[in-house]
Amino acid sequence: MQNGNYMNYTMYIYKTDHRRKTGERLFSTTVWKDRDEASMQREVNELHLHHYPRSSFRMEFCPTMKTVKNLMSGQDIEIPHDTPRCCDPSTETYWST
Repeated sequence: MQNGNYMNYTMYIYKTDHRRKTGERLFSTTVWKDRDEASMQREVNELHLHHYPRSSFRMEFCPTMKTVKNLMSGQDIEIPHDTPRCCDPSTETYWST
């Protein structure tokens, strides 16, 4: 965490798209700096109210970084939340050749 209870969050906005198998597509990705979870939830509600109607858009947010334990050294390190498993030093996949 950064600055007490504040941290950076990544918000993903998905738009309804029936041409896709999932029924939606990624519309926007934004990093919000120095926020807490309550302020992010308020932001989602405001965005739905004024810019992105719930009938056409879905929003989710998560911390931008996550802490994992390096499998070889045992040290805690921060990596981006959306790091693929093969690039995550806390997995055996990362360390295997």
